[in-house]
Amino acid sequence: MHLAHYFRYFWEEPGLLVVTGEAEEIYRGYAAYNERYGIADADPGAAMLLKRLFAGAGLAAVSLSPRESWGWSLAVPGSTVGLFCGVEPEGMVCGRVLESDSSQQEAAVQRQDGRSPCTQSHFTLTGSDPAGAVERYFEEAQQILARVAVDDNGKGVLVCPLPGGRFDVIGGLENHELISRCFHMAAAGEMNRLEEVLLFYECRCNDEVMLSMITGLPRQQRKELWKDTDVISVVCPRCGRSYTVRQQ
Repeated sequence: MHLAHYFRYFWEEPGLLVVTGEAEEIYRGYAAYNERYGIADADPGAAMLLKRLFAGAGLAAVSLSPRESWGWSLAVPGSTVGLFCGVEPEGMVCGRVLESDSSQQEAAVQRQDGRSPCTQSHFTLTGSDPAGAVERYFEEAQQILARVAVDDNGKGVLVCPLPGGRFDVIGGLENHELISRCFHMAAAGEMNRLEEVLLFYECRCNDEVMLSMITGLPRQQRKELWKDTDVISVVCPRCGRSYTVRQQ
């Protein structure tokens, strides 16, 4: 299993929460999963956008304790690329590239902590970078100031102030400078480590889950789905894995 190490820190003097992570192992797990189940490769450009969403969504998930279930749905502005990424409390990350309307600029995030009903937030995207969309989510949907920076290899940081915290210590830093500074401080022991979290690429789908999804549909929808056949092919909406389901 490809395990990506993410860390949450407290930067005491300015009162900042800092999350660092390297998503390269998630990328490798994504490639291995698709090969294992024969999932067709996405267009390279779209696949890179999805990987950047993996990195940013991972940072967001690790910023909270206890863990929650997250579902990110983005329509990349100015393109026909749509993205989905899910992150589960145990560290499981999955996702896929979808088709989208090029005029859409909306994103949605679903969250559930296991004890409360699922909540959904909608916000407007201002750019095509999925990592920037994560930053936008905190600012617009959660009304929390945040910085999210991810490099081309999936190395990234999320920084947000705790009550009374201040951002002036990172003001003016370019994304690569912010990443370098946070990783350097972490390595030098200049921040208090709060938690290490392992993230990995996998999906919860299996034969039983897919069958349950179909049997849970209203009767008329099931009738239209099966028509005159006893065997149908269905695709997991979260990871794109194909299943053959027989009517019982």
